[in-house]
Amino acid sequence: MRFFYAVVIVLAITTFISWLNYYLLSRIFASYRSRMVKYSCIFFAVATILVMDYGWLRRSLFILPEIEGVQFYVYVALAWTFGQLILLALQPLIYIGHRLIKDQKAEDTAKHSSSAASMTRRQLLHNALAITPLFAFGISTKGIYGAQTDMAVQRFLLTMPQLPPNLAGFKIGQISDIHLGPYFDLERLDMAIQLLAQEKPDLVVITGDLIDDLALLKPAIDRFNDLQTAIPHGVYFCMGNHDYFEDAELVRSELNHSRIVLLDNSIRQIVPGPQPFYLIGVDYAWAGLLRRGIEVSDSKRQQYFAAAIQGVPLNSFSVLIGHHPDVLFDGFNAKIPLTLAGHTHGGQVVIGGKTFLSSYYYIRGLYSENGVYGYVSSGAGHWLPFRLGCPPEISMFTLKG
Repeated sequence: MRFFYAVVIVLAITTFISWLNYYLLSRIFASYRSRMVKYSCIFFAVATILVMDYGWLRRSLFILPEIEGVQFYVYVALAWTFGQLILLALQPLIYIGHRLIKDQKAEDTAKHSSSAASMTRRQLLHNALAITPLFAFGISTKGIYGAQTDMAVQRFLLTMPQLPPNLAGFKIGQISDIHLGPYFDLERLDMAIQLLAQEKPDLVVITGDLIDDLALLKPAIDRFNDLQTAIPHGVYFCMGNHDYFEDAELVRSELNHSRIVLLDNSIRQIVPGPQPFYLIGVDYAWAGLLRRGIEVSDSKRQQYFAAAIQGVPLNSFSVLIGHHPDVLFDGFNAKIPLTLAGHTHGGQVVIGGKTFLSSYYYIRGLYSENGVYGYVSSGAGHWLPFRLGCPPEISMFTLKG
């Protein structure tokens, strides 16, 4: 029932935003009062609501593979929805531009200085404002298309004075937040894995949120099992919140029957020697017992970390992995040379190097504190298929002494 209410609220908000955008535009631009524009807006709004409503009722997150071509209609509906949100954000600028043009016209009239050139210029500016919705929907389409087709490879050369000589040039590959399901299928996973293999890492870590559709869990694990043959020191995994949302016990069971190593508040020696290399993995430290939200408990996170590092020799070199970016606090405080996390998707919308969609302390990219490193991946996938200035990624870290 709670899910039903959430769907109703979202659809109601979507309907209201579509109406509000049309109402504001029609008050400024006469062209929006025509029947053709009016009925076109109504058609797209109703079609979008029907597609979203049917998808939600089927609990398929909009994607209905059994209906051929449905993804096209889904993405059109999403482009309309995101475009409406962008257009709403642009409405104040449209209004200000309209007022400036109107005031200039009134000033020219008062001075009897109006000319054909100034009238033409004002008309051009007014027409440019009138097509702002096309700009908004263009951004929306670009954001959806880029989210589904781009895949960046982020490469970092990390200088570490504490690096054992035998680990010089060691390469760690990270893939995070795959969200295998509606907006990240097996074909796209194959592409990401191929990119990983091409980089020839010595070790690969998956920092949580592997699965959003349990039907794809086994095929995904099989693909990572096959990748193992090209990764000398194996593939490792830590749990994310979406892995819990789907079925944590099933995810654990399938991983434990695979060649992927699950690090669940535990460690694994990667390279032995006088200064051995250990990989440390922590579980998702839920703030509540119901595990329905996404927040973490600081005290529980610290308990998990303390439990995980037991057995790590003092003279060892170590790397820490966890899903939530707050694990970077633990890595920095303990002066662990490298901590890897995900969860934030980098905010998914980055403008001028900043995102306004997330309040995490560590949200995206490489950080350095206390002489050590931490990295928050923007993720290879997403459950919301829209990105701007923050493409999906895999990350590669080459260690240098």
